[in-house]
Amino acid sequence: MIKQSRTLFFWLAFLVLSLFLMAAAIKFAVENSGNYFVELIEDHAVPYVLKTDDVEMGCIMAESLTLLVPSLAEINASPHKLAVILDFLSGSCAEFKAWEEELRYLRAVYEKNVREAQDARIAQKRYLNLAAKRQLNGYLNLEAAYSETSNDECPIFDSWNDEFYWLVGLMDGLQAVLNDLASEGSANVPLDISLKVGRGAHCLNNEKWWGLPNAIKVAIWLSFPESTPKNIDPLTVLDLSVQTGMNKGVRIAQVIAAKIYIGLGNTEQVKVIIRDNVLTRNEKPVNTQFLFLDQVVILQLQAISDAMWTEATGKRTPIRGLGTFWDDNKNPIDTIDILDVL
Repeated sequence: MIKQSRTLFFWLAFLVLSLFLMAAAIKFAVENSGNYFVELIEDHAVPYVLKTDDVEMGCIMAESLTLLVPSLAEINASPHKLAVILDFLSGSCAEFKAWEEELRYLRAVYEKNVREAQDARIAQKRYLNLAAKRQLNGYLNLEAAYSETSNDECPIFDSWNDEFYWLVGLMDGLQAVLNDLASEGSANVPLDISLKVGRGAHCLNNEKWWGLPNAIKVAIWLSFPESTPKNIDPLTVLDLSVQTGMNKGVRIAQVIAAKIYIGLGNTEQVKVIIRDNVLTRNEKPVNTQFLFLDQVVILQLQAISDAMWTEATGKRTPIRGLGTFWDDNKNPIDTIDILDVL
């Protein structure tokens, strides 16, 4: 009888211990599942997407995950760095829609349709407001991810990924300010973010990161001339940054340069940048690890080209026409290509 009692006690103790260990394992799995999911996306999904060239699918992915990933903080995950990327992409998606409304506005102006022009401009500013909000959220996620870093010092980057997130976060901040201004300040993005972005760009190696840090600095210098270092010509720095990006096969600096020259009213230099992007692709091929970024650059430059074409002719850049312009011939003839109609 005593022996049976001991055996029963042993099995009861074993069962209780097993249930305890199982509960602990489940608790551990639940508490760490968020981190596992975030690490999976950071280590595998993000590098994979960067190698693809389907920006529209990247938009769908970003807009689908933008709300899900931050919610993982509820189960002890640290999703801020990943959210920087997703907010940047989802903000770009809203920008794409704003571009279409800008073209509708320009066509309406070309046709002298006042009501259509007004409606298109309102829709454009709504999308720019959405883009600014998303990009502001991306920048705030950058600050949360590096909360231990003060405004006057650079973070310690543990990996290539860390530097990449920092760079994208700076782009979030810069774009948030610009899109907010374009939407009449409706997103309430603090202007001082611009200066923080300029300081943050000093933390990255310009050569390693495709000339983009210096291009960002130039954008800030031209917006806030008092911040420009003495004996520095911003446009010379900008042109060198563009060349650095071309040599590296990642041409994002061209987009910043094109937008800067648009702001300066230098449309001829904008044309030069777009032509260079097209004409130098065989000579300086794209880095295949960043096809996605390259496609974003093409779409951004095409949007700029479309706006220029539409303002001048009432229609966007022709198919296979990126890098060409309506006034390339001295005596242009206004004809209709039947293939364009079809």
